[in-house]
Amino acid sequence: MSFRSRVLPAGIVLAGVAVITGLVIYFGVGDVVKALASVKRLNFAQYIAAQLGITAGLGLCWRMLLRSRDHGSFWLCVWGRLVRDATGEFLPFSQVGGYVLGARIITLHGVNAMDAAASTLGDVTTEFLAELVFIGIGLAITSHLVPHSELVTPVAIGLCIAVVMSVGLVLVQRGGGKIFRALALRIAGTAGHGAVAHLDRLQAALDQMYAERWRLALAAFFHLLCWFGTATASFIGFHALGVPIAFTTAMAIEAMLHAIMALAFFVPGRVGIQEAAYTLLGAMFGIPPEIALSLSLLRRARDFVIAVPVLLVWQGVEARRLRLRVG
Repeated sequence: MSFRSRVLPAGIVLAGVAVITGLVIYFGVGDVVKALASVKRLNFAQYIAAQLGITAGLGLCWRMLLRSRDHGSFWLCVWGRLVRDATGEFLPFSQVGGYVLGARIITLHGVNAMDAAASTLGDVTTEFLAELVFIGIGLAITSHLVPHSELVTPVAIGLCIAVVMSVGLVLVQRGGGKIFRALALRIAGTAGHGAVAHLDRLQAALDQMYAERWRLALAAFFHLLCWFGTATASFIGFHALGVPIAFTTAMAIEAMLHAIMALAFFVPGRVGIQEAAYTLLGAMFGIPPEIALSLSLLRRARDFVIAVPVLLVWQGVEARRLRLRVG
């Protein structure tokens, strides 16, 4: 690993931490701490439970697209999803790194590697398509509640671009194997036949998955329900902080939040981006900035409580496999 590849993620994270620190200082350490201290343990437990329920739903979505009926259980997909999200959010990897590690988890338990890769691609695609629908609904609510917001137009333009990108993403998966196969042979010549064989197997797994369109449609529908679940979690979080907002407002904030954070997918954990976005959106909907910032920090605390045990167990499993291999 090069020096640049090691330093750049750390530098981005440090910049994000600096943004968080600056926001807390700017809006008042005392007010933010007071808001967080007002959250009761029961309310925080409900906030965590809501997120775990969403993760269970996401595991179900992944399971719907997995061909390996013998080994790919629902709970395995939930565990793979937990690892995917924990590593993608809290370790200095990109989101793509989380996808790879999530797929690796299920292959370690007997799922065929090509099935794991194909189902991961399908899961990411259906989740992305459902997210676009969710953002569209949130954008419509925002334009109704805050018609003069300066965010409506740029988010609408970004949504249109994302829809076009989603069509391209599906088309590449439907016939991308031919393109990459030709590139591999042109670049590597006869030495690229091994890569071509892998691409052919991956394309065959993707073709079989796309042949069952009802599974894709069902997975996309349940992903949309999970996106509504994130709005529910936001609703619970705001109420825990003493802000009784309407569910439609929580949905609008969550949708616009994800539209903003999608632009910062390369930032590990979106450190600093999430806090700035919450503060901006809170002001737009009349929520005090210290409350909006407190919700962002509460969200990070929730994700931390979930991710730490997941990462510890995952590392324990990896260490055990390494010892068995060496021994």
